[in-house]
Amino acid sequence: MKAKVICAALVMAGPCLAVEPPNPKDLTQGSWELNVAKSKFCNPAAAPRKGARHIFDAGWGLIVFEQSGVNAEGKETSGRYVGRYDGDKYPDIATGPAKEAITWKLVNPARVEFTHWSKEDKKTSDYVRTVSADGQIMTQHAKFVGRDCEEDQVFERK
Repeated sequence: MKAKVICAALVMAGPCLAVEPPNPKDLTQGSWELNVAKSKFCNPAAAPRKGARHIFDAGWGLIVFEQSGVNAEGKETSGRYVGRYDGDKYPDIATGPAKEAITWKLVNPARVEFTHWSKEDKKTSDYVRTVSADGQIMTQHAKFVGRDCEEDQVFERK
């Protein structure tokens, strides 16, 4: 009997343990931790050991996309992108002078699509971020131009 009561309490508490998305109009916003075990990388040997995303509205229509982690060699990594969901190109200045630009589009509250462009205005990769119905899992799917591989990174809301 005691086990049934504990089990029922855990089932009922489950929704209380979920982290509420900070912006119902853009469910990708918030803090996310990479689940490496559930992710698929083009080169598993080069997969990061750890990763995180923090996405937030900076005001004036700008969204900030921060990333951090630990790469396969054990070195800390970080980057920051700033853009708008308007389809215009914004320079990728995450790690220094821009080598690429990124276009961002909020398709619906649970889906963001973005494309990386070279300085020669050629597409280098396409990405789609989708958030699960419960708002707790974000999957980032990547397709790389000229490479026969696709990646899926799975993040859990913190």
